Amino acid sequence: MAGLQALFGRWFGRRRPGRPDASLLTGDALRHQRFPEQRPPEQRIPKRWAAPRQPIGLAPDRFEREPRLVPLGEAFTPTQPKSGRRRLVGRQPELRHILQALLEDRAHVVLYSERGRGKTSLANYVTQNLHAAGVTVARHTCEAGTDFDSLLRGLLRSLPPSLLIARAPEAWRADGGKLGAMPADPEDAEGCEAALPPDPITPRDVMEVPRRLACRDLVCVVDEFDRVLDPGTRTRLADTIKLLSDRTVAVRFLIVGVSENLDEILGQHPSIQRVITGVHLPLFADRDVAQLIVNGGRETGLVFLPEAVARITVMARGMPYMAQLLGLRLAQAATERGDTQVNETDFATAVARLLGDARPGVLAQYAALTDYGREPAMTHALRQLATAPQDEWGRIEVLPPRRGEMLDDAVLAGGRPIAWECWDRLLETGVMRPYPPGSACFVFADRALMHHVLLRAAHEVAPPPPQADLQDIRSGGRR
Repeated sequence: MAGLQALFGRWFGRRRPGRPDASLLTGDALRHQRFPEQRPPEQRIPKRWAAPRQPIGLAPDRFEREPRLVPLGEAFTPTQPKSGRRRLVGRQPELRHILQALLEDRAHVVLYSERGRGKTSLANYVTQNLHAAGVTVARHTCEAGTDFDSLLRGLLRSLPPSLLIARAPEAWRADGGKLGAMPADPEDAEGCEAALPPDPITPRDVMEVPRRLACRDLVCVVDEFDRVLDPGTRTRLADTIKLLSDRTVAVRFLIVGVSENLDEILGQHPSIQRVITGVHLPLFADRDVAQLIVNGGRETGLVFLPEAVARITVMARGMPYMAQLLGLRLAQAATERGDTQVNETDFATAVARLLGDARPGVLAQYAALTDYGREPAMTHALRQLATAPQDEWGRIEVLPPRRGEMLDDAVLAGGRPIAWECWDRLLETGVMRPYPPGSACFVFADRALMHHVLLRAAHEVAPPPPQADLQDIRSGGRR
């Protein structure tokens, strides 16, 4: 027996792969890190949508080896979307919703939200799961000058030329080009662009594309569609979606863009509402922000202490971009100190750096509102709003004071008093706006200002995080 232990001892003491560090998370936050087969049913991705060995975007396979350490800029990616087989955090319900719409409902999907919520990252995970399900995916990122013709050609160029069904010029002339026109020189075409006619493309031309490609299903992912300025492009794309659905053509669109509602993406087209599934991406829950930070620390060989995780969660306010940025700056500060533990000292260093990197427009707006911080009433009002309770869409309920509360000169923002004079000024300057219009719920017009207010408060006051915040992370609750 002693000989066996000496021979295999290094395997006996090895930590099982994929398990979280119990010293960092407890409660539901730890429970959500279990393997896919151990998760609650509502958090599982059906096996038919995942790769045979390892579900993409979910926890690593039971027998996967321990991951090697990655650079800080790969674990925390505030400036680029997530991709690859790394673990998806906080977006499993939306991922499942999109895959169901595309694969089972045969519907087109519009994924929308404000900036910084991880739309492109989620689209990457959708693409990987579609590939695993045997679906061909074409992708194109729009620009300000994108029109309908360049959009469709960009999508077909992203496909490998091997999918294009070769046809002799004689056969093409025989059917009058009904199965797609051939360019003057097919070798000049990029990807599968030869499946499109050389003339300006119409919605009816898209109907013939599947007959020119050797694929069963085609999903076209159009990213940053909000940058398209041409109204005609939006109308023609809506007409294309209507024709594809009416004729049951095996081509579907996943449109991704910055917007507050579905109508801003494609416009108001009642005829396509029944074939469009809108997915509005909410803010992260506190447990998701904490899990994102802990996962990044594990990938880089760093340990984020619970106090640092709590502070990041409070500062991020559910924004994945801000969580990634804070995680990166804290990890950089700890690395510069030569330590593997990220603590509150690193948080102070990161806050100072982020304040120095603030956008000039945000600095000017804050200075104008608070007179460079010398107006205590407005400074207090901004901090009250920046920390007020919000829902999953970032909305704060603002109501007049109730009778008998002795606050006749203030409104209640999330139950917190804000002076009438300050509130009127915030509305006049457009800092706060109703969402949706005409409602009693308000949001920051620019969440960068909200985060700047929080950073300045942390830098100037630096109070310890409330015990309720840390307990909320451990219990998996949403702020």
